[in-house]
Amino acid sequence: MIRPSLNRRLVLRLLAGIVLVWCAAAGWLAWRSLHEVDEIFDQMLVRTAASVFAVMPDEVARVGTVRLPDKPLLGSDDTAQRPAIVLRDARGELLVESAELPLLRFDPGDAHFHSIVHDDRRWRVFQRWDARHRYWVQVGAPLDERDELLRKLLAPALLALLALLVLVPPIVFAGLRSGLKPLRQLARSLSAGTDPAAASLTDARVPVELAPFTEAIDQLVDRLRRSLEHERRFTADAAHELRHPLAALRLELDLAGRGDDVPVRAQHLQRAQAALDRMQRLVAQLLMLARVEKLAELDDAGPLRLVSVAEAALRDASERAAARSIELSLDHDGNDFVLGSRSLLDILVQNLLDNALRHVPDHGQVNVRVGGRDEQVTLEVNDSGSGFADAAVARLGERFHRPEGSIGEGSGLGLSIAQAIARLHHGELAFGRSALGGAQVSFSLPRVATDAAHAPGYA
Repeated sequence: MIRPSLNRRLVLRLLAGIVLVWCAAAGWLAWRSLHEVDEIFDQMLVRTAASVFAVMPDEVARVGTVRLPDKPLLGSDDTAQRPAIVLRDARGELLVESAELPLLRFDPGDAHFHSIVHDDRRWRVFQRWDARHRYWVQVGAPLDERDELLRKLLAPALLALLALLVLVPPIVFAGLRSGLKPLRQLARSLSAGTDPAAASLTDARVPVELAPFTEAIDQLVDRLRRSLEHERRFTADAAHELRHPLAALRLELDLAGRGDDVPVRAQHLQRAQAALDRMQRLVAQLLMLARVEKLAELDDAGPLRLVSVAEAALRDASERAAARSIELSLDHDGNDFVLGSRSLLDILVQNLLDNALRHVPDHGQVNVRVGGRDEQVTLEVNDSGSGFADAAVARLGERFHRPEGSIGEGSGLGLSIAQAIARLHHGELAFGRSALGGAQVSFSLPRVATDAAHAPGYA
């Protein structure tokens, strides 16, 4: 299979255009030359007729018919026209006849040109009266003389055009090869195997036409580098976080296997179960974070009520909150239609509630507020815990980061998942101090106008 060649394609297309232009130029030159030669030829016949009248006397003297010799009247040059003259008086009597032409029919009409064929030669004939209608003249010249003149005029020009047509392809090919040299240099740079982190294809030597291409490649390499770095960091963090529960699980199982005391063995097995549960939650969150961060856009986005998402998350969290006597509450103003993914927003709000419940002491409060302001709908999760330290706010949302004083055995991935989902919805999490005395986490989405009766999540 022949691989497509950009150089060959450009050469063929340019040559096709050049041949087309060459044919058009040659055709126009031939047409224009023929037109000019015809005008010269006809003007010569007209001037010859005028010259005949100029030498004729005012009164016709009948001395018989004069037969013109068969020789050029305008010189002996090969390119000279050879007019043949036929002259009559007003009665049609023949005064002068030509040895080259047959006796032409007396046609005392207006001045005009016409063509005849005699002895396999085509002739151009002009006839007219003099000013006083005393003499009637016919002047003819063979058209092969005109054709010969046309050939001699056209031959040098067409030969020059033909030479140009022959010389253009190698010139075009050499020019394109030289012009595409930066593209070949770019290909060599890409295949040189240099370090992508240190190499940049775009510099001052790159032509303007290739700059968008090299910039796009640089951006692609930069995205790939960030993605690989992200994956390496993700793998390292995941391995670090999984190391502790795996070690604890193995230790507890070893101790349970060695002990003979049933209650002690049960305790080891219970702690092994707790380590296994923690590892299971961590793996689930890692998979969720990897799936969310891999998404480039929302495929299932649609209009929904943000308060319905908050209500579902509060129902799921109610049992855990009741076990610790934590008060859950919800405030909303009803004007909360947004465009988003219901499944992802469920995860986001559940993670925010889970984070709040982990940091609120027993008998505390967690309040969720959904309200609209201007063209935005904001969801806030407020708690009565210890809140965020000012120094820790900058790192909130980082993977595996757990602020000092965190309660419980969280993995530090909840806010990371929530942050990734918020960014998929073109938003950001905001952290602050709650009116309840603890932390406040909020995010906003653009409000959409929709019919509440047909919106998903309508209640």
